Amino acid sequence: MLGKVSCVTTGMASSHTTTRIAWLDWLRAMACLMVIMVHACECVYSNDYSFSFADSASLWSVMLISGLMRPAVPLFLMASSFLLLPMKGSVSTFFKRRFTRVAVPFAVWLVLYAVLPAAWGEWDWSQSLDNLQTVWINFNPRGSHLWFIYMLLGVYLIAPIISPWLKNVSRRQEEFYLGIWFLTTFSWHLHEYVGDVAGECWWNPYPTFYYVSGTFGLVLLAHYIRTYVDWSVKKTLMVAIPCMVIGYAFCVGWFYYQSDVAEEVRILELSWQPSSFAPAIMSFGAFLLIRMIRISEGSVYGVVRHISAMSYGIYLMHMMLLPAVFEMYSGLNMPVYCVILVTALTTYMVCFAITSVISRLPFGKYIVG
Repeated sequence: MLGKVSCVTTGMASSHTTTRIAWLDWLRAMACLMVIMVHACECVYSNDYSFSFADSASLWSVMLISGLMRPAVPLFLMASSFLLLPMKGSVSTFFKRRFTRVAVPFAVWLVLYAVLPAAWGEWDWSQSLDNLQTVWINFNPRGSHLWFIYMLLGVYLIAPIISPWLKNVSRRQEEFYLGIWFLTTFSWHLHEYVGDVAGECWWNPYPTFYYVSGTFGLVLLAHYIRTYVDWSVKKTLMVAIPCMVIGYAFCVGWFYYQSDVAEEVRILELSWQPSSFAPAIMSFGAFLLIRMIRISEGSVYGVVRHISAMSYGIYLMHMMLLPAVFEMYSGLNMPVYCVILVTALTTYMVCFAITSVISRLPFGKYIVG
């Protein structure tokens, strides 16, 4: 499972250690492609707030491909958390390293997404100036995928708080909180059919289980797997495959049902939210399956390792290129599923090449991490 090297790069963050965990490189490379595949699918039907499908082939292509890719974001977060927590070293060193490798490139790309599309006429320069006035508050719609980095920075902020607890918590106590978190993965659907729950109301958006829901559970799950899950291949397959199948079936089934009745993307994709029930159990299963990968040497792994090291830069820049790549391929006479696949693969490879070049520049780490 482990391949000897001098350090581990976690993709969305980095952590120094004496060994390199090869399967985490595979996980980051795969999760990065999965994210791009999701966004290629969204080009088929969504403009963030409304949606439409040209025909049944578009619906089925999106449903079957994007549904399978839904563990992407949780896998990225779990990969970072796997080595990050409990925190090692001083708090100041922890934040200094992540400021350089994560926060600075993030700030650079916030500005680029606010300004750069004006260079090729997507909007005029006055729109870019308007974007710059609000970029310090939140991302603009052109860089909406950057929501993940805000969330990751939030995890970093609480890392010094939960790390002492993780060092001392018992297995049963950790399982107790994981159980509560798992129940909260159904809250996305509960809110739609029941409304506010457990003290939630317009003046109190923090109900009883707020602090043990969402991101918290994925971080805790990564720690639990690292600490306690050392199963045989047979047991791993017996748990992981049903999780993948059940989660995927739920994702696809709900999406298909909502494609006829939903009026907005938010409802259509309710079962696809990263901390919703189906992606959560799919992520658990996928994490266990990828953890079984033993390939830690050779030319193929060398490429995977390089992609893994570049994954943060690939993630940051991919939405700058993907819409144009999709438009290029969609004008060709290809089935929808082919357009999705070649769009994602082309964007992945081009972003990898650009990120690799930038990373070699003296100031590259401030752009691509």
